[in-house]
Order: sequence, then C-alpha cells, then structure tokens
Amino acid sequence: MAVTENRGGRSGTYAVAAAAVAVVTGLGLAVYVYLEMVDLAMLYLVAIMVAAVRGRGPALLAASLSVAAYNFCFTPPRFTLVVADARHLVTFAVMFVTGLAISTLTERLRRREAEVREATVRARSEELRSSILSVVSHDLRTPLAVILGAATSLRDPASNLDAGGREELLDTVVQEAERLERVLANLLSMTRVETGLTPAREWVPVEELVGSALTRLERILAGHTVEVDLERELAVSVDPVLFEHALVNLIENAVKHGAPPIAVRARRRADEVEIVVEDSGAGLPAGTEDAVFKMFARASSAPGVGLGLAIVRGVVEAHGGRVIAEPSDAGGARFRLTLPATPQPAAAPEAMADDERAAP
Repeated sequence: MAVTENRGGRSGTYAVAAAAVAVVTGLGLAVYVYLEMVDLAMLYLVAIMVAAVRGRGPALLAASLSVAAYNFCFTPPRFTLVVADARHLVTFAVMFVTGLAISTLTERLRRREAEVREATVRARSEELRSSILSVVSHDLRTPLAVILGAATSLRDPASNLDAGGREELLDTVVQEAERLERVLANLLSMTRVETGLTPAREWVPVEELVGSALTRLERILAGHTVEVDLERELAVSVDPVLFEHALVNLIENAVKHGAPPIAVRARRRADEVEIVVEDSGAGLPAGTEDAVFKMFARASSAPGVGLGLAIVRGVVEAHGGRVIAEPSDAGGARFRLTLPATPQPAAAPEAMADDERAAP
C-alpha cells in the first residue's frame, strides 16, 4: 500500500511538471505575436521553477519538455525540431541549469526543514517527559508516603492502636492504593492515546459501562448523590476497558472539581448516542471549555495530574466520537460525550437456538 501511494505521489509531481509546460506553451502560442523570443523563454523558466520545487526529476522533465516545446513552437523554422540558430542552444542550456539549480536548492531546504522539525519534536518530547516526571512524581509520592506511614503504624507494636484506629488506618491504605492505581492507569492510558489507539470493539450495554464505572468509584462517591438516567436497552460498540476508564475519569472529575448532585444520563439522538456527566458545582471558567481537555490542564486546585480529561478526549475520538464541555443548567459543568449510533448486528440463528434450548 505504501509503495502504491509513493508511486502515485511521484506520478503526480511529474504530471504537474508536464501540465506547467503545456500551460506555458498554450499561453505562448496565444501571445506569440506580442512577445519577443526572450520573453517566451522566460515563460518556460517559470514552468521549470514550478516543477523544480517538486524535485529534481520533475525539474529535468520540465526542462526537457520546455526545450522541445520552445524549439518546436517558437524558434524558426517553427513546428520543426531543427535548430537553425546556434544561439538557441545557450537558451536550452540555461533552461536545464535553472531546473537543476532550483531543484537542488529546494532539496536542501527540505532537508533543513526536516532536521529543524525533528529537532523540534525531540525538544517537545523531552519537555513533555520532564513535565510528566515533575507532575506525576508528586501524585505518586503522596499516596505512597501515606501508605508507608499507615503501614508503619500498623506494624509498630508500640503504637497501641485500638480496633477503631487500626480500621481507620486500613481504610486509608486502601483509599491511597486505589488513588495510586488510578494515577498509574491514567499514565498507561495516556501513553496509548499518544501512540495511537486501536479500540478492541464489542457491543456493550451503556448501563453496564456506567454501572461498572460507578462501582470502581464507590469509595470516592460515598456521601455523594448520583442521579442515573439511562435509556433502556441502549448499547454501543466500544472497547469496554478503555471506555469504562473514560467514564471513570469523567465522573471522578465531577466529584473532584464539582459538587453534588452528580447526574449521569444516556440517550439515543438520531444517529448518535449521547452520554452526559453533569455536576452542580461552580462550573468552568469562561473560555476554558476546550483547554480542560489538554494534558496537565486542571480546572481547580483539587489534587490530580491533569490527564483525566485528555484521556477522555483521546478515547472518545479513537471511537469516532467527540466530547465537549459546557455550562450546565444547574450552574456546574456538563460534559457531553457523543458516539456514532451504528446498528447492532442481529444475533446468529444458532446462538438464538442455543439460548432458547438453555431457557427453562
């Protein structure tokens, strides 16, 4: 496939070279009586320059066609390939040298641009790596320090902890371990987003995806009111692991940066499935609706790396959907996620027969 596309691109550049010479020849024939021979030659130099920008091969082709067309159409005797005046040979040589010179300079400029682009990418990658290490180190170190402190207290026989104290420390260890797991999951997901996602799709009920995400956040959602309103028998073709993680990030974002009640809704609208996560907090600052989806962007001072919403956008777009942030009617933030509503394939007759036989 790559070879075919490469050949197609090369043939296109040669076609441009030939077309440029044809256009100049037609123009020259139209204005032949008004121009001197040197003016006609300059027109062909323009065609050669246009072709030379596309490479040495097209430049040589354009120069060759220009020499042939100029000699055939304009130098006496016209409409023959006879060169009656030796001075025209100098003109032909200038055409070839111009094409070679411009194509060589263009190739050098392209090589230089490629080197500059590569250096810029390396610099950005190094900057991104440093930023990730700087930001993430804090979010990794904090839960580890809490876990280490709690575990040390639990192990120390001199701590004289009662049953309630031990239970509280154990809860702290579990909470911080879950927080650490979410940070690591975000880092892994961000790596996949940056390197290009290929979702392993399967048909999953939206109710199952939302229920699984809420279960994973059960400890964080303790004490929060969550209103769930999902259309019945609504399913989407997604990668269940990736998409559940995106929903987890959206709901966790509403908890961290918003206020209860939190609403999760899903509906089918025309040819799309819409999933909405909405909170009743202070909302997003004006003008930040798109910026919150960038890496390391944070909507408030709540702890976090700032990768959650960037992962949401990457996962949703990998599924052919889109996600937008907007003010909610309750004054908080609303994240509206839409996916193409592709038709769900019918169950195979054999599978349906097996289900009927298995039914009591």
